[in-house]
Parts: sequence; structure tokens; C-alpha cells
Amino acid sequence: MKRKLTDKRIAALLFLSLIMATVIAGCALNQAPTAYIDSIVPDEVAQGEAVAFTGHGIDTDGTLVAYRWTSSVDGEIGTSASFTTSSLSVGSHTVSFRAQDNNGAWSANVTATVIVTEAIPEPVILSFDADPGAINPGGTSTLGWEVTGAATVHIDQGVGDVALSGTGDVSPGETTIYTLTATNEAGSVNATVQITVQEDTTPPSTPVLTSPAEGATLPQPSEAWSFDWNDSSDPESGIAGYQIYVIREGAGSPVINASVTDSEYSGIVGGQITHGYLDNWTWKVRAQNNAGLWSSWSAIRTFSVEPKITGILMISQTEGTASAWFGASPSYVNVGQGQRFQVTEAGFFHQFQIYLTSSSSSNSGDIIVCDLRDADGSVLQSSSIHGFTAGNGGWQIFNFNLETYVTPGTYYCTCYVSNPIEGHNYGCHGNSDDASYPDGTRYVVNGGNPEDWSAWHSSEDWDLFFKVIIKTGP
Repeated sequence: MKRKLTDKRIAALLFLSLIMATVIAGCALNQAPTAYIDSIVPDEVAQGEAVAFTGHGIDTDGTLVAYRWTSSVDGEIGTSASFTTSSLSVGSHTVSFRAQDNNGAWSANVTATVIVTEAIPEPVILSFDADPGAINPGGTSTLGWEVTGAATVHIDQGVGDVALSGTGDVSPGETTIYTLTATNEAGSVNATVQITVQEDTTPPSTPVLTSPAEGATLPQPSEAWSFDWNDSSDPESGIAGYQIYVIREGAGSPVINASVTDSEYSGIVGGQITHGYLDNWTWKVRAQNNAGLWSSWSAIRTFSVEPKITGILMISQTEGTASAWFGASPSYVNVGQGQRFQVTEAGFFHQFQIYLTSSSSSNSGDIIVCDLRDADGSVLQSSSIHGFTAGNGGWQIFNFNLETYVTPGTYYCTCYVSNPIEGHNYGCHGNSDDASYPDGTRYVVNGGNPEDWSAWHSSEDWDLFFKVIIKTGP
């Protein structure tokens, strides 16, 4: 059955056709946008590090109203053209980006890759300490440390690079803070420890000298001079060292002014010391602690220097049969015998020897004195021996121990009994021929005081048996 279209129905169909045409026309005209990834920085990171995403889109026939970033690992990660995130999971991310226009059309996805690795943790300082934490000046403290996860470990204040764990001794001169720095790819961490240096206000004890003894004789300075003393004490900061000072009295400067760490010194000063400077040498020592405080100087000790001997000069007259008595006797009153002699080289007087006999018993109460006199008869030095057994004859030695320095010229040696005992007589042998020693003359003293040169006078033209030993030197 055919229906007849009414005007109203025809109008509705026309309106619907118009709407459909408009929709179809609109769909045919809209162009989808295009998305672009500008940058992903960085594209390889450790977990927890920030990644900055930047993109944009282009829509030729409209505007962009939405964006979407997605990760193959984490899903949607962003909804704006640019953003930053630190929450990416570990793994290889395929990142997609697209944009939507105002007609609801989405662009095609563009992709890039981001790699997220496991995060490297910062080093861990398990311990860093000092034992003890407080020391006296000059004392030592031990640093101890333990670190994990570090590529390098460094301690400042001159300690330097160290192992992950260990110990090391330090001796700071003042209160010091030590910093330990542990470093790896993730960064650096620090720890500090302080060592306090306590103030020392008490000086060390005064050294006590031990060697050489008071009045000792040391060799010429071409050989080593050695000195020793007891250790000083300082319970607070300890002993840092000693100063030894050696000088001759009256000199302007010392020959030794040295610092040593031990309680001894040995060294060669060098050169030579001549006869006029052998005596009156002094030495002393003081101690210093690690706080820089000095003790008092020790007691001063004196010493002498042995002469510089270059040779031996011997002067003698040893032939003849004559003799003369001396001592104390009712029948013969000569008290002493003497001899003049000539010195041809300078040196140190060592010995005078006289050939003596005795006719009667004697004992240690007999003191026989031998004086060395200069050309004016003044006594330069005396030496003595005690009596000897009756009938015993021989060379009697009078030692002068190199104490007197003589120069070329005329000298006398006079020999007498200082306390004549009745009946104790001595014979002094000689030679009545003066030619045996032409440069000498025998001298006698008859009574009076034999110490007084005016009591002596030359006698017969003959010489005593005598020997002079001089050790030559400057």
C-alpha cells in the first residue's frame, strides 16, 4: 500500500538530511594533530634521579587541549607537554607521547627510550674516633675508622688517603679537628673527630750529670768528646730533648751548643787546644718538654783537656862516680841537691829523675821534694816521694803530670828533704867532670829554708845524675 508523503513528513526528512550532511562535512574537514618529543634529559639515570620530559604538538586546524605520556613499565607518567619526575621504576622504558586537539582527535604516538638503573647508595661511615681524645703536648692519639661502600676514603690534616678501615697514630701540636671524607659515584659523606691537646705549664725535671766526672780530663778535640746525664722526667707532656752547652771560662762563645733527643752527646769538635787553654772547661745540660718548657740548667761541671803531644824531649847526664849526701846529719849539713839544665823545645814537663841511695833506714815519714824552678829560681811546680829502704839505690821518679808548660831556656830542679829526720841520709850521685853536661851546674843548700831560692848556691863544677822528660807540643 502506498503511503502518501505529507508536507510535515517531508519537512522532517529534509531537516534530518541537513544534520547528517553537516556532521559528515565536519568529520571530513578536521585534521588530527602531530606530536613531537623534544627532549628527555637525561635518558639514562639511576633510580630516584630526576628526568625532565619536554614535548609539543601541532594542530593545523584547531588547538591542542591535552597531552599524554606513557611508560611501557609504569603506565601513564605525565599529562602536560613538559614535566619532571623522579619516580620512574628500574628498567628500560619505552616512553610514548601524544597530543589531542579541540575536536577530540589524538595524534599518533611518538616514542623514545629511557633507561633507569639501580641507584648507588652513598658511602656509610660506620665509625670514626680518636683514642684518647685528649693528649698532653707531644703525646699520641690513635685514629680509628670503618667505612662501607666508598671508592675512596681521605682524612685531612696530613693523614691522606686511607683504606676502608684501619687505625693511624697522630701527634697534633695543638687541638685539632680531623675530617674523614668517604666518596663514591653517589657522592661524599663526612665525619669529624677532635683531639684536644692539653696545656702543660710545668717544666721538666733538671738533668743530673753523670760523665765525665768533675775535674776529668778529656782528649784533644780532634777526638770525640762524650757526655752523659740522667734522663729528665715530665709526666704531662714528656721530654722532647736536651741542650748541652760546653764552653771554656772566659770564652765568648761555646764550642758545643747542641740539641739532642737522648740523654747523651758525643761529637768531634775538631782542631787543637794549646797549652794555655787546657783548663777551666765547663759543661751543663737542660731539658725541654713537648710543650716547649725548659728545665733549669744542671749543675756545672769542669774538666781539662789533655795536652797535644807531638814528641818527647829527653835531657840527661848519667855517667860518673861522685856522690854527695843530703838530708840530716851531725857531720854533714847539706840539706838538698839541685841541677841547672837547658830546655831546647817547648812542651809539657813530665818527669824529673834523680839517682838516689840511702845509708840508713828510712820510712814514709821522709818526704823528698823535687821542685821545678824557672831561670829566676821561682818554683813552677813541686813533686814528692817518700823515703825508701836503706841501701837501696836507683832512679827515683818525680812525676809532674804534664801540668807545667815550659819554653826553651834555663831551668832548675832542686831536691831536698822537707822534714829532715836525724840519721836519715841520702846520697845524690853525679859526675865531677863538668864536660858530661856542659850546660848544667850542681846547686846545693846548706841549712836554712830550701824552699827559698836565696838559700841555694852553685857548688863544685860537676853535675848530678839526672833525667828530664818533656813531652813536646803546642
